[in-house]
Amino acid sequence: MSDHNDIDDGIGLGEWTPGAQGTECFREELFLRIVGTAGAMSRMLEAEAHTVLSKLQKAAAEGSLCDDRAEVEMAAVGYAAEHSTFIYNWVHVMLTTRVLDALRTLSWDLADVCPKGKYSGKCELKRLQLEFVDRFGIEFSRSPVGDAFLEGMVVARNKIVHNGARAFEASSPSDAIAIEGTEAEWSPSNFDREFVARFPDYVDGTDRIAVSETLFKANVDQALAFVSWVGEQIDSFVKLLVEPAAAHLPV
Repeated sequence: MSDHNDIDDGIGLGEWTPGAQGTECFREELFLRIVGTAGAMSRMLEAEAHTVLSKLQKAAAEGSLCDDRAEVEMAAVGYAAEHSTFIYNWVHVMLTTRVLDALRTLSWDLADVCPKGKYSGKCELKRLQLEFVDRFGIEFSRSPVGDAFLEGMVVARNKIVHNGARAFEASSPSDAIAIEGTEAEWSPSNFDREFVARFPDYVDGTDRIAVSETLFKANVDQALAFVSWVGEQIDSFVKLLVEPAAAHLPV
């Protein structure tokens, strides 16, 4: 398979499709490692809860179920639900990080033919947005699914990782948390009302980030559509680069 050096030496022009290759890599990791892991772990928790409930029903039918045992067993079912929330928060972190990694990879793949510049911004997503417009003429907001969903994913991820999944403002000194764009000092009483107002689906009744299975699946669909679209735009950009070179090849 040819690589980006083919653009310079005139060999295999038009065969290099970094966008398609990056999308396929993203798709494989998405479903094999992220979606697959989430599904397997969720099924394990569901089976555990089902087993507990079946035992309770059997004991109740036999008249051997005491209140203490019922309380303990139902607590176990509650733990399974809590673990399910943790699972989807965890795979949300994986999904979000993988989307940004896909964008970074596409950026570096074209570094030799379209050098990188320096882009300012408090968060990595903002810097990537500026970079892709400047280098490739790609505006993320023009994708079929837009890019607002991605901002919500990134902020929620950082709150999960750095704020213990609490929907609070982030601490300004840390670069890892600065993506949320706040200058306020972190405080448990400093509630991030803007985030909750813009992305209410991420927050539960206890003011915690709680990614539901439904939200996770929606983000998977949007992320795949977004990365696929960016990949197509990258390959169109590469095609524009190689076509002028092909026109000057000897017949």
